[in-house]
Amino acid sequence: MYANLEMIELFEELESIINNASSIPFSHKSGIDKSEVLGIISEIKALIPEEVKQATWINKERHKIISDAKQEAAEIIAQANKESEKVREEYNSNIEELKKNSEEVVKAYVEASEPVAKAEEQASAIISRAERVANEIRLGSIDYADNVLVNLEYNLKNMLEDISRDRKELQPDRQ
Repeated sequence: MYANLEMIELFEELESIINNASSIPFSHKSGIDKSEVLGIISEIKALIPEEVKQATWINKERHKIISDAKQEAAEIIAQANKESEKVREEYNSNIEELKKNSEEVVKAYVEASEPVAKAEEQASAIISRAERVANEIRLGSIDYADNVLVNLEYNLKNMLEDISRDRKELQPDRQ
């Protein structure tokens, strides 16, 4: 309580210095004694409770943690997108290769005088397998991206809960 009264007195003294400062001709500026004002500000800073200083530090750290988390989330999303694109490229490559292989199989059957129906059946099985593999790859990449996002969401929720809890601990009389 004493520190608060002393701070108020110092603010009033600072206000008085500013109000009573001499004006600089032909401008809206005033001249003040810099060292006197800085001395009062130093006294005010010394009277600020340690809890306020800690709260200021915690707030800065909170902003840093959130910023780092956002950056990490962006990097994870970028990596997931990169992985997804790689899987998509592999999928397309596999489809093309399987199509090419199925065409070669059909051609070989026709050339070997095997019934066309058997060749079509083999080609259909290869295409079906290729589509199944491609679907599995696609679902796997979706699951991977979803897992990354679930982990990110979980970590961000935990950070926000920690921050909220820390803020409540700093303000026990407001609960």
